[in-house]
Amino acid sequence: MKSTEASIFDKFRTYMTDRCGVPTGERILVGISGGADSVALLHLLLQNGFPCVAAHCNFSLRGEESDEDERFVKDLCHRWKVEWHTIKFDTRAHSKAHKLSIEMAARELRYQWFEQLLDQTDTKFLATGHHGSDAIETFFLNLVRGTGIKGLTGISWRNKHIIRPLLAASAGEVLDYCQSNELVFRTDSSNLETHYQRNKIRHQIVPLLEELNPSFFETMQNNMTHLREAGQVFASEIQRVKEEMVAETENALLIPIRLISEHPQKYTMLYEILRPYGFPGQITGSIIESLNGIPGKQFFSATHRLVIDRFNLILVPQDLAEAETYTIEGGQAAIDHPLQITLRTFEKPGDYRFSKDLWKAHLDADLIDFPLTIRKMQPGDKFQPLGMQQFKKISDFFCRPKNVAYR
Repeated sequence: MKSTEASIFDKFRTYMTDRCGVPTGERILVGISGGADSVALLHLLLQNGFPCVAAHCNFSLRGEESDEDERFVKDLCHRWKVEWHTIKFDTRAHSKAHKLSIEMAARELRYQWFEQLLDQTDTKFLATGHHGSDAIETFFLNLVRGTGIKGLTGISWRNKHIIRPLLAASAGEVLDYCQSNELVFRTDSSNLETHYQRNKIRHQIVPLLEELNPSFFETMQNNMTHLREAGQVFASEIQRVKEEMVAETENALLIPIRLISEHPQKYTMLYEILRPYGFPGQITGSIIESLNGIPGKQFFSATHRLVIDRFNLILVPQDLAEAETYTIEGGQAAIDHPLQITLRTFEKPGDYRFSKDLWKAHLDADLIDFPLTIRKMQPGDKFQPLGMQQFKKISDFFCRPKNVAYR
């Protein structure tokens, strides 16, 4: 066995206990595709005394080749006397239905099933075959996408119950290990297709960087370790700022505009505060630029809505009910969604005459409380037109003859 493979084998048990936090003898659920990485992982776990349950996903993306992978894993598990489970997905249909990329759809399907299997097989940990080269590719993917410091730390050895014991090894070292131990594995032909972003980084960008630095893998491992530790310091400071700056009510988060405006790192701080709620970095810059503008401007993520009020940024969740409603906060001068409205509050003079413009509404400020909610008309909604003694159904008002106007 070559020295590189020996080092992986010799240190593997130490990685499992010290970096992944898994005691020897613990039963492990192993995600296995049939490729070199997952085959090497399963072999190392078994050789080091970890009972294993194998889980294989057939994503139905490569026709007969996908089915051959499934048969290969079945035969391998029978030869190694490993309990195994398999599932077949219609990944393209899931991608289309949920508007996800094929990669994200496969990931979502895979981990949802793994979570079910953990309970079904009475296992506490899920091991995946991610290695150090995967971590480097993830670094560059996140760098291009703009995910902040956290995204530049690569892949962690353990994330809750998910462990990655091969992170110290490069892709080349894993292949050498398989060859030295005469391990047969499958090669996924899609890994050679450069229309996937990760494959472009793997086959086009990383080789160029390795030309510039023959020790590129070790350099990146050190870089990500330093970034990971710096990220821990950074996260502590973010948490401190959040505790000082952000107020939480029953249904909303309040971020004082003055405090965020005066912070010397306001872009970074606001990005980190909003990142857990799905707001990307590009929107953070737009929010900062709008802080001194007209109150009422809104920004949306997939799950939340942020409103710039007079004194606070107000962050509220968008549940199914809110999808058909819109809130006007006190002090807003205008809104532009779901329709454009300008608002003005003034003292009514004694000789004031109401406008006859059908696009204007007059509300007595002494009789209403903010926030106001705009919603679609519902059956039975009524109002009392000015000058009338009785209430009128809103549906009748909207369906009135064209020559009749309510003042």
